[in-house]
Amino acid sequence: MYNGLKVVTVTDQELADFYDKKLRFDLLVNQYLILQNSDGKILDKYKNDGKEIVKVKYHTFDSQLLGKIKPRNERQSLLCDLLDTKIPLLSISGIAGSGKTFCTTAHALQELQRGNYEKIVIIRNNITVAGVPDLGILPGDAIDKQKESCAYMGDIISDFYFDSLLSKGTIQIAYLGTLRSRSLNNSYILVNEAQNMDINLVKMVVTRVGENSRLIFDFDLSQIDKKSFEKENGMMCLNESLKGNSLFGAMELDIIERSEVAKLANLIHS
Repeated sequence: MYNGLKVVTVTDQELADFYDKKLRFDLLVNQYLILQNSDGKILDKYKNDGKEIVKVKYHTFDSQLLGKIKPRNERQSLLCDLLDTKIPLLSISGIAGSGKTFCTTAHALQELQRGNYEKIVIIRNNITVAGVPDLGILPGDAIDKQKESCAYMGDIISDFYFDSLLSKGTIQIAYLGTLRSRSLNNSYILVNEAQNMDINLVKMVVTRVGENSRLIFDFDLSQIDKKSFEKENGMMCLNESLKGNSLFGAMELDIIERSEVAKLANLIHS
């Protein structure tokens, strides 16, 4: 699946030839290039911005709720660069704990504070984790029923501020079942756990994007919770269909940054 990256191992001479414009690498529009040596050490990072191949700049995000956020690894730095572009449709993949949701939320809060968007809209297909029984009918209105599945936002900004922004309408939770016919304008739209969506659901969400809005899917294909999403996965289709389109960008994160304990999950085998 297309992930927005091209990783190339180069010799010292090839790197010198690249800097002298004697060597070039073909990149799709909005695709990133990682140059590394034979030991896997990253030497430099570039991207095709649609006009030329340019060096990737270092970006940080800043908001009152989270303060200054810096990338923790090389691919996070690429994601931060991608988020700081004007590309309206992004696909962010990565293993659990790699920071895909945190980084996108941090950027969304910064842009909201700057007045570039009126609201953050959260969309999530409420699919229970595979192997876990359904809790049944939950009490409360539609927002109450969906809020628990969006609890990650409370983990990031605290439950107090999540509730406060929900009450003000600055953060909204959109239910997939009633999304048709809506037009989401002036919105920073975050689609979380998008691996649990088929092609038709992904297409429906994309068609809801209105004026001055941005849509970001984040997902982990290793955490698909329903077999039907394995056969016709919406994110795989989206990435392959839109790669090279100037309105689309993708990035894949590969390092767990949540905690040292979280990294132990990679050591557990059947």
